[in-house]
Formats: sequence, structure tokens, C-alpha cells
Amino acid sequence: MTIRYVFLLLGFSSIFFSSCAQKSTSSIPSTIKKDKEMIQKEGLETATLGAGCFWCVEAVFQELKGVHSVVSGYTGGDIDFPNYKQITTGLTGHAEVAQLKFDPKIISFEEILEVFWSTHDPTTLNRQGYDVGTQYRSAIFYETEKQKVIAEKSKKEVATELWNDPIVTEITALGDFYKAEDYHQNYYTNNPNQGYCRAVINPKMEKFRKRFKDKLKTEEDYNIEEQKKNEKIYKTDAEWKAQLDEMQYYVLREQGTERAFTGKYWDNKKEGTYNCAGCKLPLFSSKTKFKSGTGWPSFYEPLEAKNVESEKDTSYGMVRSEVHCARCGGHLGHVFDDGPKPTGLRYCINSVSLDFEEEKP
Repeated sequence: MTIRYVFLLLGFSSIFFSSCAQKSTSSIPSTIKKDKEMIQKEGLETATLGAGCFWCVEAVFQELKGVHSVVSGYTGGDIDFPNYKQITTGLTGHAEVAQLKFDPKIISFEEILEVFWSTHDPTTLNRQGYDVGTQYRSAIFYETEKQKVIAEKSKKEVATELWNDPIVTEITALGDFYKAEDYHQNYYTNNPNQGYCRAVINPKMEKFRKRFKDKLKTEEDYNIEEQKKNEKIYKTDAEWKAQLDEMQYYVLREQGTERAFTGKYWDNKKEGTYNCAGCKLPLFSSKTKFKSGTGWPSFYEPLEAKNVESEKDTSYGMVRSEVHCARCGGHLGHVFDDGPKPTGLRYCINSVSLDFEEEKP
């Protein structure tokens, strides 16, 4: 039994417990060609590290200057598309890991490994504290031969300087990486008062911030990251076709419309957020969704006004207000003035233009 389950039994983590009770959805491999091309284009590199619970690892590396993103996930196992329930058995061979995208011009792989060795115990086999199992093993999954050489040298020199006992960290080539379920992402930031976060992650973060104070992101760094999130996205038709399926491309990029009552979200009653299928920008909340009887998802207002733009549409001999994503320009649907209070508006949106992110209980 891991310490996270101890907190569940004690009642400290009702949010996480409810999430585990849900049916887990299959993760999607991140080994997609277009993703790698984007990383190369921006000059970023990838580091995939296992150091116990991925909530802890994610929390640490998110605060490092030069780290652009951190995704919690699974790798190193024997089955495809694992889910969290399978991982917790310790029988799939996967490790809980955090995959970093970092700028080597700002922070080197050697520096990242220095933080890695300092923020977990690499001398305990298949265990970090009370979290026990092969899924919690200490591991470096290298992507290139250069990373392998650096990792082995760092293990021999840096790690042995920090720890007296033998280092048991696995150094192996990265295979398929599977992103963990949405409720695991950005967990410490989203759930600071959860029992495990208070008891385990808080002390770790205090030590980390004190030791690596000079490597932490500044307020300016965070502001720049936020600005980049809101920057408009421009892609060629070929790039969009490579990313989207045929129906998504038809609706998002060619202003098409799906047939009424055929989309997967028109009658969706679950709580959560509807994001743009093209760029993942949050667009609508289930709290503003209503039953319009039209056969398309309908909302009386967007999540944030700035995320949705509209323009005059005179196609098919009608005058309407077309709605599109403010970040990528993807066609979403139309807005009408026959909606319910308090706005009186009806945002009539194509399901295929949306990705639904279910709210954590």
C-alpha cells in the first residue's frame, strides 16, 4: 500500500479518491512525429525522469527556469495504452515519470540531473518513502546516446557525491511515453491542500526551493509563459491536415458543419471544460451549457470572452455571426440571440470543434 492510498483511507484526499473511482481513459502516446518536429523547431530537448510519485517530480521541475512544460505519464512497461488503475498494480512494468521539455540554452541536461539526484532518494529500489512498487522506481529514460553518456557520468560522479549508499537508478532508452489522465496533470498546483501534497510534497518543495534558489523561475518568467499561452497560432493547411482528422479539418478549417444530433457532445451532461480541438484553448464551461433542442452543444456564454471571437457570416443567403477560436482561428459554430438568461445568447457549437475535459470530483 502506498502513502497516497493511506491518505485516501484517512479521508484526506477525497478529490483523488473520486478520480480513481472513475473509469480511466486510454492515454495517447506522445511519440507523435509532429510533436517532435515542434520541439526541434523551438530548439527544445526532452528529459523523462522517474523519481517516485509523478506529482512530486512534476511539481519540482515546473519551477525550474528553462523548463517549458512538464507532463506526468507512464513509460518503461509491457502493455500499450496503460491507465492509472493498471499502473497501481505494479504489474505492467511502467514507471510513473515526468517528461520535461526544456531549453538547453537556459538549463542543461546535466543541471536537470543535478536537481533529479537531489530531490529524491536514488538508493532505494522500487521505493520512495512510503510509496512502494516498481512504478515508483528511480529511472532516467534517455532519448539520445548523448543523454545516455551524460546520465551515466552524472550517476557515477554527482549522485555518488550526494549519497553514501549505492545508486540503484535505472538508465534505459525511452520507449513509448503515455500521458497520464488529466486529473494527474499539474496536480500539486491544482490541489495544494490535498493530504499527500501537504504531508509529502510541501516539505520536498521547501528543500528544493532553498537549495536551487538561483535556478527558479522569476515572476517575469511566469508572465512570459502566460503570454505565450495566449499567442495566436498560425499553421499551414498541410500542418492542420496532419494534426486533425478529416471531419475536424472540414469543420475547424473549412467552416463546415456536422449534422445535428450526431456530435458526441450535443447531449453531454458531464461537468467539465470544453476546449478547442485545434489548440486546446479553454472555450466553454458545462455550467453554461443548456438544452437547446437543436442537436448541437449550446452555451449561453464562453468561459472567457477573450477566448472566443465572432464575425459576420453571409453564407447560404443568411446573415449570421460566426464564432471561432481566438487563438487558432478554428471555426466553432455560430452565436444567436435566442438563448436563455442571463445573456440571452446561444452559442451553437459543433461537437467536433471541441475537446471535453471532465471536471475532477
